[in-house]
Amino acid sequence: MATVIVTRPKPAVAKTTAVYREAGFKVFESPCFYIQTNQSVKPEWLTVEAEMWVVLSVHALHHALKIVPELKPGANTRVIAVGPAVAKAWQQHFNQDIEYHPSQNSEGVVEMLKKYQPKSIKILTTGDGRKVIKSHCMSHQVSYTQINTYQRIPLPVDIEALTALYKDKSAQPVVLTATSAGILEQFLSGLDDKLLATVKVSPLVVGAQRIADIATESGFSEVLVADSPGDQAMCEKVRELV
Repeated sequence: MATVIVTRPKPAVAKTTAVYREAGFKVFESPCFYIQTNQSVKPEWLTVEAEMWVVLSVHALHHALKIVPELKPGANTRVIAVGPAVAKAWQQHFNQDIEYHPSQNSEGVVEMLKKYQPKSIKILTTGDGRKVIKSHCMSHQVSYTQINTYQRIPLPVDIEALTALYKDKSAQPVVLTATSAGILEQFLSGLDDKLLATVKVSPLVVGAQRIADIATESGFSEVLVADSPGDQAMCEKVRELV
């Protein structure tokens, strides 16, 4: 029976695992990061007014609310999400519209910024994310405040267990999944040379074309791109593979 390696951050692993198991797959849990609130963020940073809010992950929103439970944008504040998962999480907390671009990535957020041309934005994210939005703001004289509401703590990879998994004929095919470039890079950095070679000739399902491009450049021979990094979309692509 096919086995899916789930590499999402630890707080999200149980939910993702349930989706794959319901679809009939075995699951090997290998979270690459633990997520914790950034204790250095001062509550007043989050309450600074801005014409637009940009929320780049569900974690960013949840940890912002841990820092300031009563956090709420102004009635006329436009809110942009990176994708549907963030939009869903937002709507569970706020009775306020939120939009996202169909591309569901930072480039899509930039397209929304070009469309609405805000003079000031507040970005909820983490410190080690991409700089695409920040670069756009700097080059277009947009006042921005980036608040890194959470931190990603790297977790070790169980090389012995993974090696045994890839050798187990009853577990084949073993499908690695990665919903961000950072997750993929962290996972690969924890492998020894022999296991890395095995992983790169095995199937990989990713949540965006940009991740696929990085994987191909890294030497992966079989990379499939899901419609989005969401659990259902990723699971559907795994179904197509096996």
